[in-house]
Amino acid sequence: MIIITLIFGAIAIFTSFIYIEKVLPRLLCTFVAGVILLGSILGIVGNYYGHLGMHKVTTTTSQKIYSADTTGKTKMVLFQPIGSAGKENVYIYAKSERAKKVSHTKANEYTHSKLTRVRSNGALLKTTKVRWQYKSNAYKFWFGIADNNNKLVKSTNHFYVSKDWFVLSTGQAKELKKQMSSKSFQVKAKEQATVYVESKMKAAITQDPSLMTDKSRQSQLTQKFAAEYQTKLLKETVSKIK
Repeated sequence: MIIITLIFGAIAIFTSFIYIEKVLPRLLCTFVAGVILLGSILGIVGNYYGHLGMHKVTTTTSQKIYSADTTGKTKMVLFQPIGSAGKENVYIYAKSERAKKVSHTKANEYTHSKLTRVRSNGALLKTTKVRWQYKSNAYKFWFGIADNNNKLVKSTNHFYVSKDWFVLSTGQAKELKKQMSSKSFQVKAKEQATVYVESKMKAAITQDPSLMTDKSRQSQLTQKFAAEYQTKLLKETVSKIK
């Protein structure tokens, strides 16, 4: 609507100045048209540069996230430094437990991402967005043609990740995959896993002799000790990569 008012003011000035012969009516009409034109220009400038008629609205959403390792073997969030300074990161994660593809945060001037370690289990992504919105329908009526309603001002992605998750750069993740895929690493890991599980099982039987004849509990403990060793191996391997 403000554009129509601007055009009307410009036409009114021209018409008043050219076609009204009497001086006083001509000056009066030209003055009114000039006020309309100037007011329209100031309104457009104020809206464009100062967000006249608008205010900032903040919305926050939270969602549980899942490991960037879609195989489910390792709990991890990946990151990729961006920019020459490397102060910002793009984080990579999965939106669902059975996701076949990973998701990532945006890399633009409006988006900032950070990660915090927490004691609770799992991982959570809290996204806070600040947008410009019109204060009322009246302001939207006058300036809505600018198509700037809901314009993003700032977006913050805050990842809350438990301490049992790995946070690795994409480079570290590639190196980890390379090392764990090598035959020599797998053979050595299998041997060490067997030794680890056997020693743990012996200690458990010593503490509770009834385990000697309880095959079901032995099976459960074997799985538990194997998982413990897997986590231990991953931590050791990652620490060497870093």
